[in-house]
Amino acid sequence: MLLPVLALAVLLVPAFAGAQKTAGLGDVAEFEEHLGGLIPADLTLLDETGQPVTMGEFLDKPTILSLVYYDCPGICTPLLNEVADVLGKSTLDPAKQPFQLLTVSFEPHDTWEMAAAKRANYLKLVGRDLPPETWRFFTGDQANIDRLTEAVGFRYKRAGQEYTHPGGIMMIAPGGKIVRYLYGTQYLPFDFEMGVYEAAKGTVQPTTARLLNFCFSYDPQGRTYVFNLAKVIGSVMLVSVIFFAIFLYFSTRRIRGRKAHAHGRT
Repeated sequence: MLLPVLALAVLLVPAFAGAQKTAGLGDVAEFEEHLGGLIPADLTLLDETGQPVTMGEFLDKPTILSLVYYDCPGICTPLLNEVADVLGKSTLDPAKQPFQLLTVSFEPHDTWEMAAAKRANYLKLVGRDLPPETWRFFTGDQANIDRLTEAVGFRYKRAGQEYTHPGGIMMIAPGGKIVRYLYGTQYLPFDFEMGVYEAAKGTVQPTTARLLNFCFSYDPQGRTYVFNLAKVIGSVMLVSVIFFAIFLYFSTRRIRGRKAHAHGRT
């Protein structure tokens, strides 16, 4: 019974959460899914050579998008390591099934030289030969970073000299439509590959990991995801109260109906 109750809580709790927050740099660290939303084609970034490019130049094939910052001491490195590992183990072949990975820094002070170094390191870490254009790394100014984080629903906040932010990747269809989110820093090769195929078809898929993302929160001190017991218990209690109220309502109606029927017979 716990799983369906938690699933219902994921849908019900936001209705009681008050005003909606704005994606981007703020006071929370989480994803707000924008399935079916579009990445702005005119959004301008710098590539690994320092040349300005637009997102529209790259949104011509299924795309795996990740948002990190290049000197992150937390989950950015495990996330990119996992992407490289899964990519190396997958059967995806850019020659047979065109796809690409785009990694963008949301730290406006990161440089294109840092992006170039990251690209070289992670292409080696994949462990198999891929065309260099398969995985690109970018930087940008604050205005364009804000447009991108707003488009994909990526919320992050300052934590001293660092950032607290969610971990995950997004599957983007040709043309820039967001079709799927994969959360955390560990991915099944099957989910990874299916995300690419879904993006190729432009099929929007609900995120099966949303329930897990609801139950786990990022701990900036431990730099890991931890089970949010208080949040889960509170949600279960809320849903239980709702179910109990519904049960009482219909039980009372049924009892009253029986009494009315009995009274009518007498």
